[in-house]
Amino acid sequence: ILFFNELVRIIWGPASVYMNTPAALSGTVTLFGLQYPSYRFAIIGVGLAVGLLLYLLIHRTRVGMLIRSGATHPEIVGAMGVNVRLLNTLVFGLGAALAGLAGLMAGPILSVQPGMGEPILILTLVVIVTGGIGSIRGAFYGALIVGIVDTIGRAFLPTLLREFLERSLAQAAGPAIASMLIYVLMAVVLAIRPQGLFPVKHG
Repeated sequence: ILFFNELVRIIWGPASVYMNTPAALSGTVTLFGLQYPSYRFAIIGVGLAVGLLLYLLIHRTRVGMLIRSGATHPEIVGAMGVNVRLLNTLVFGLGAALAGLAGLMAGPILSVQPGMGEPILILTLVVIVTGGIGSIRGAFYGALIVGIVDTIGRAFLPTLLREFLERSLAQAAGPAIASMLIYVLMAVVLAIRPQGLFPVKHG
């Protein structure tokens, strides 16, 4: 990752590129009396669609069966005449394409720049470990749980701390403690269920 980030900086430079929100999605949507940006709804929709398609691919197709088998028993799959190396290459390519799609969707909200995916890597690790390694269902539910815990912590923890600490101390400690909540959640999950909350089901 570091190598390719530096290569991108050498070829295209370090300057950020800013994208405009598509005109059709530049407005807001009113939901339960609250306004929410249309583009962020589009991001949620694309994310759900990608998750559903991945689930169907992995669990409802022959290719998905080969991917799951090749990940756990590559020798046996190879003995059946399947090119496991090509299969792994295609899976890697699909992952790269999805990363590109994520960068494209995030472009109008964040600036497009080398290394823009780095800050999310640790958060992704927390989601995968919490949900269950190798489980698409676990990644989906893990992302929801981690997102809710992080959002609630950042929104309400500083206010809650003001009830017990001085205002200035609560203002300083609240965001710091809130940013640690997802890691505390991961540690608790690893202590109680090392396989994750929604591990891969076999059989």
